[in-house]
Amino acid sequence: MLGLSATIDILKLLLENERMYGEQLKREIGKKGSVENRLRELELLGIIASEVEDKFQGKKWYWLTEKGRKVAEKVKEIEEILGEK
Repeated sequence: MLGLSATIDILKLLLENERMYGEQLKREIGKKGSVENRLRELELLGIIASEVEDKFQGKKWYWLTEKGRKVAEKVKEIEEILGEK
């Protein structure tokens, strides 16, 4: 799961920004299909949670769960050890 396209980007963005709209995540990452699939999978795993703000406009907030925050922080630590951004 962590090696899949967009997963690390989603975790890092949500760690930095607390909550983001799905459209914001797609715009930041630039891989719309991959982002949508990863969001669904991460939510099923309990790593992120979501809430629909406006069902007519399709606005949906995403944020890290407690479990997700722990995962994202570990990913950040690993990247720092490896000297990656």
